[in-house]
Amino acid sequence: MNWQLLIPLLITTGVAVLGWLVGHTLHTSRDRQNKRREIRVQYLIEAYRQLEAGTCRGPIHGTKIGNEFESAIADIQLFGTDNQARMAKELAAAIAECQPEASAGPLLLSLRDALRRELDLGALNEVPMHFRLAPKGQPVAPADRCPVPLNLECSAPHIVGHPER
Repeated sequence: MNWQLLIPLLITTGVAVLGWLVGHTLHTSRDRQNKRREIRVQYLIEAYRQLEAGTCRGPIHGTKIGNEFESAIADIQLFGTDNQARMAKELAAAIAECQPEASAGPLLLSLRDALRRELDLGALNEVPMHFRLAPKGQPVAPADRCPVPLNLECSAPHIVGHPER
């Protein structure tokens, strides 16, 4: 057996296999990370839309919009940043306590800014306008008089929570 030919061949093969394994591992890790990012962004975009849809309109308790609003709060607590999860929890508590100053505004701005950063979009330095159409004969709150109030209907909302950790 010619060891002078076999040893370089084994070393070359070993380096090639090792290089492939490292490349495959890095590629798989990057794919998993991108998929997690994609799922998180999708959920937060949908949560933003649901939260925004529940603002600046009449009472939403017991409606499809109200159910989606609740779902948005849950999704933000699951996929949002620590600060967003805290704001979602505070908003839910304020709604449950029928606080008239309860507003989704700060949470919506935080979500919008974080999503725009995540998607490499430029920052917006404007407060969003929450456009609403109303049936004929019903008033619509002007955008400048609607700082994202929730028009709480306080007969039934409550928080079902878990004990603090």
